[in-house]
Amino acid sequence: MNGFKVAFLSLIAGLLLYVVIDQWRRPEQMGAMSRSFAEMAEASRAQTDELRKVRLALEARPVAAALTPSVAPSVAPSVASGVPTNVGSGAAVTPTAQVPETPATSVQPVPSTVVPAPTLDGVAKLGVEFMKPMDRSYIIAAHLGGTLRMISSTPKGLNPLLSSDAFTSEIQENCNDSLATHTSADPEAWFSQLAESAIISDDYKTYTFKLRKGVHWQVPAIAERPEFTWLRDVHELTSEDFAFALQLVLDPKVDCEHLRGYYQDLDRVETPDPYTLRLIWKKKVYTSLSFSLGAAPLPKHIYGRNKDGSIIPDNQVAVVFNKHWFDDERGVCGVGEFRLVEFTADKVARLRRSTDYWSTPSMHFDTIEYNFEIKQPDAMLVAFKNGQVHLTGLPPLKYKSEVLDRKEPRFAAADPANPKAGRSGEFGWEAAKRQAFSYIGWNARRPVFADTKTRQAMTYAFPKERIIRDIYMGLGQPILSDVHPDSSAYNSALKPLDFDLDQAKRLLAEAGWTDSDGDGLLDRVVAGNRIPFKFVVKYYANSPEWDNTLHIYRTELKRIGIEMEAVPQEWKELIRVYEDRDFDAVVGSWQMGFDLDFYQLWHSSQIDAPGGSNHCAFADPEVDTLAVQLREEFDLEKRLVIAKRIQQRIHDLQPYTFFMSPKSIFAWQNRAPAGSTERNRYLAGVEWGLDHLHPLKNRSPLSWYFPQ
Repeated sequence: MNGFKVAFLSLIAGLLLYVVIDQWRRPEQMGAMSRSFAEMAEASRAQTDELRKVRLALEARPVAAALTPSVAPSVAPSVASGVPTNVGSGAAVTPTAQVPETPATSVQPVPSTVVPAPTLDGVAKLGVEFMKPMDRSYIIAAHLGGTLRMISSTPKGLNPLLSSDAFTSEIQENCNDSLATHTSADPEAWFSQLAESAIISDDYKTYTFKLRKGVHWQVPAIAERPEFTWLRDVHELTSEDFAFALQLVLDPKVDCEHLRGYYQDLDRVETPDPYTLRLIWKKKVYTSLSFSLGAAPLPKHIYGRNKDGSIIPDNQVAVVFNKHWFDDERGVCGVGEFRLVEFTADKVARLRRSTDYWSTPSMHFDTIEYNFEIKQPDAMLVAFKNGQVHLTGLPPLKYKSEVLDRKEPRFAAADPANPKAGRSGEFGWEAAKRQAFSYIGWNARRPVFADTKTRQAMTYAFPKERIIRDIYMGLGQPILSDVHPDSSAYNSALKPLDFDLDQAKRLLAEAGWTDSDGDGLLDRVVAGNRIPFKFVVKYYANSPEWDNTLHIYRTELKRIGIEMEAVPQEWKELIRVYEDRDFDAVVGSWQMGFDLDFYQLWHSSQIDAPGGSNHCAFADPEVDTLAVQLREEFDLEKRLVIAKRIQQRIHDLQPYTFFMSPKSIFAWQNRAPAGSTERNRYLAGVEWGLDHLHPLKNRSPLSWYFPQ
């Protein structure tokens, strides 16, 4: 036991030494020091493993035994989102706004109730511990503080089960934690968060978690009001809070179909004690990995009660949940690092660091502020230039005028030979890939788009390459499926339907479209009625790039006898358009995930499911079968074969005209001009993130801070 104490004290001494040194080391040395410390911590942890095993065998044998796979019962949420935010196909759906990543985690002693696996590599495996310990060694104590200011759009709601809006997801990630998480540095590995231990058994059908003790729910901001004094009581997080959330997801009376599809094979949830949670699935399903490990709790002491604090009867909880008073109050309650202290629709949302957060900080900022008032791209850029916000994105046309045409000298000039040239200006900028894609979706419920040849013709008539070059200034990579072209799962054998109006006309003729009355507009007979080829496409109102894109597309379609009307929609209205399937055609953008899943976007069961993401009513028996097979297959090579076949089938049927995977011009407040005494405006640590984090996650704010 003395050996364990010596090793542990050595680790603490190393931590203190690291903090002292870190005060004077240059920012660019942070990465090297962090790696050195991580290696030291790993070596120290290895020295204590054998002693810990002996101690656990003597002191905690019943607990260790309870975690062994043999006692688990044998039978009983790339969360996805452009416009609506959902988890979908090799993709998750997220609007284009910047979203802080779920924080990376810090090196801590392994809890006394867990026997560690020989290698904690973050890769899920059967019967042993696998989660990586938390590592927040990149945090510099002297740099803590300040308010990070950003622009966002007012969400439809803040309830994590009912709303799939990207901002809701962002708020929840900052204010609530999950059992395990990914990091921006290693987005495919699992890191311990609310669960100290995770053991998978029964051929990936049983997940047993040991929760951290002493984690407490935040006291909501509305508890300051006299009518909500009952909310001031402190409540500890327990396994019941996870069970409560999952029971609501599974209840068909709750409007969360976008999540329910991922939990449809969850058989039951067991809570043997307040700190043990067991999820038992009916069958081996690949998505059970991320939706078990990534499960987040819901405060039962709030959502299980009426506004006056009285308990809601069990048989009414699900119905009341859809219109809960706490959501009407724009309330958020979590166990995460930040706490929602202010929310005013169309004005502002403000998060402040929780004073009783169970872990060390993952970000340097004390406050995060979202401005909802600024909606137009021009106004966003003005706000950035005036220092009202710390970061923004430059749409392609603004990138051309501000940087390429040198309208704003505070942006450094572009240099084709140096992709990092933008870092030298007062305003930093850098082009970065995005794990997303944009598209035009065709509503198969509408007679004009019900057949495959018509949808194929619409893709042939879309001058994708020209639009990327001339409208998007080359900031995009053409795509043919919803899997990122850099992914090993991408089907590189797909043949593009390149711009070809003659081929489009041939396909339209084969689909029965003719100009029967000589008015220059195609028409055909549907259900005994002759209909003209006219349609409306709806898209986000504040996008000059899409304004111009659809203008070009309209011109090309007119040449082959099709009349298109482009109707811009404000953000909240566009979300309604998706949810109500109120469109002929719609422009969208989805965020792609690392875990492939095609069920939510493409399975026919999701066509009419409330909140489902198959808004274009795509239905194909082969894709239905393959999507289920992919969910049940854990072998990587076999998964790749299935995924590529699904992509081929979707490509053949063209429910979307896939457009591009965009590159973003990310801009930030970079350097103060000579002689400036301003503080809390200019960000440091941004370049470190761009260089050291995962290429698709390198704009995470985890390493950012205000230089002192």
